[in-house]
Amino acid sequence: MLKQIQLISGVLILIAISVTIWLEQYRMVVILGILLLLMTILARVLNYNFVRIQIENGKLIIRHYALYSVDREYESIEFPIASLRHAKVKKYFFGLKWDLHLTVKLKQGLASYPPVCLSAIPSGDRKKIVNTISELLKR
Repeated sequence: MLKQIQLISGVLILIAISVTIWLEQYRMVVILGILLLLMTILARVLNYNFVRIQIENGKLIIRHYALYSVDREYESIEFPIASLRHAKVKKYFFGLKWDLHLTVKLKQGLASYPPVCLSAIPSGDRKKIVNTISELLKR
């Protein structure tokens, strides 16, 4: 859904740029071009990921991959729930980008996983995920 909205808005901006070139409104072409560039940069900075989180057999499993990537890498985080020590969500860009940071206990000490970006998940679902993981920490 997110990709479709961005694709449609990008195509509409390109059509608007074509029309403004035909109408010789070059200032508007520059403005629309900057808008398109900013949309592209924002999508890259927000680093949208498809995320699937499940709890199965006493383990927390998080599978994720970037929605916009040339060389898509599927990543997975899997660990026993009992080893979870810290879970923190850091918010950037006025709350648009949410990164989930997880720390687990290993035999050698504490280890932190690379952050998982939750930006593409709807806001209500993001809050549910954070609450669920917080509840796991309390156990």
